Amino acid sequence: MLGVPAKPIKELLPSLRKERGWSREVLSHHAYGIDNEGTSVAQITAIERGTRRASARTMLALAKALEIDPTEFSEYRLALARHVLDEEKVGLDAALKQLERSGMEPIRVSEADVRRHGHRGVKSGADRKAAGTASRARSRKSR
Repeated sequence: MLGVPAKPIKELLPSLRKERGWSREVLSHHAYGIDNEGTSVAQITAIERGTRRASARTMLALAKALEIDPTEFSEYRLALARHVLDEEKVGLDAALKQLERSGMEPIRVSEADVRRHGHRGVKSGADRKAAGTASRARSRKSR
């Protein structure tokens, strides 16, 4: 699959689903049967629109539901890499060990690229939720 132009999941998923005559609801139902945390209709819609990045777990459930190999989703290998290298999910030591085992060559990126693609001020979901709650509370007090 490397070196071969692949369709992104947002294009491949709807075509695979439609080949089977499935709605998003049917695909969601099948995926739920595989992974009881489920893949909602809203999530499938967002993946197909390209507004949400699917996790490795989501792609695995979708692939099993569609009876395909998850590597048919070009983003699957990247999602696996993100997962095993995420120190918040697997711990710093495990992430560093995975990076060493990967044999990946050091990536050279200019400081300008790091600044341009940085995530200044990006908050976690919990931080955003807390900030939203605090903002709503201040708004209520000022009424």
